[in-house]
Amino acid sequence: MRVEFSKVGAWLAALGFCLASASASAEIVLGHSGDLSGSTAALTTDYVRGMNAYFDDLNKKGGIRGEKIKLISLDDGFNPDKTAENTQLLIEKHNAVALVGFRGTANMLKIVPIVQAAGIAQIGNTSGAKSLRDPYVQGLFHVRASTTDEIEAAVNHAWTIGIKKIAVVYQDDAFGKEGLEAMNTAMQKRGAAPAAVAPVPRGTVDVAKAIDVVAAAQPQAVLLIGQAKPNSAFIKGLRQKGVSPQFFVLSVSSGLHAELKEPSAGVIVTQVVPYPFTELGNTVVREYQTIISQTADKKYSYNSMEGFLNAKLVARALQKTPGAPTRAKLINTLESFTSEDLGGFALTYSKQSNLGSRFVNLTMIRADGSFAR
Repeated sequence: MRVEFSKVGAWLAALGFCLASASASAEIVLGHSGDLSGSTAALTTDYVRGMNAYFDDLNKKGGIRGEKIKLISLDDGFNPDKTAENTQLLIEKHNAVALVGFRGTANMLKIVPIVQAAGIAQIGNTSGAKSLRDPYVQGLFHVRASTTDEIEAAVNHAWTIGIKKIAVVYQDDAFGKEGLEAMNTAMQKRGAAPAAVAPVPRGTVDVAKAIDVVAAAQPQAVLLIGQAKPNSAFIKGLRQKGVSPQFFVLSVSSGLHAELKEPSAGVIVTQVVPYPFTELGNTVVREYQTIISQTADKKYSYNSMEGFLNAKLVARALQKTPGAPTRAKLINTLESFTSEDLGGFALTYSKQSNLGSRFVNLTMIRADGSFAR
């Protein structure tokens, strides 16, 4: 009898181990690669903070049909080659069901062949590049509006208030060159051209030549197509030359105040997600504020709002995917979304379009770093 009880005990122990192992493996792996150590690290970290806040809250509530979401985030230092290496690891080693929240146009362009070969969705990234949207790029699902939409909104506002002599400073890479093309198109539409055009080397704050070019043109406004650090250096340097036009920056430079402090006051920023600082009747903003307020860093921000929206989109797609989620089934679900409302922010995809949203509004930085609408 003792022997039989011993066998039962061993069997129960083994069963317990198997159940514990099954429980531990009951997770949905998502992969992220972004700049966690380079020139855009602060923005990337904030974006990931928004994603993690949503996923952590969802996991506390039981996850997706009992499966917890696990986000694996790898640092690529804003280096496209490292992004490609990380993407392969996330797909092959970590067996991610989807890739989420990548950063950088050159980085995204580098991974498109990898994504398509693996049949995996890349959901939400911080690039507004036309080359990732038009013509349609299979496997990518954008959350933010395009850079073209942002630039058109900025130029339209300037034109409306009588500012027509506009210079452009652009990051000298795929992102910046596409932005420059969009700027030229927006100006041509109004029978004009940029007052001056100046490149800034990618990943640097080498803005001296750009400052000289723009200062010589004496523009009414300057549109900066680049990241917060070089934009900050340019604005500071141009003002030191005694030239103080109206500055416009894109949403990727929302963290400008952290770099420039009080002198960033008055800079106009295009934004691609709802205003996160007050509810204004927007359901998803109220949800964002409630969840962020329960985290260690309670600060509201546009970057974390965008990451939060991206996480909610991924979760919505997983919830609507029948059975155990696979890469292919998740893509099919996303392609079926038509005006999918996340709570005042809607997204639309199809088998021929990955645009998602064209939402853009304008804000102005205050001296304390907050945004006026």
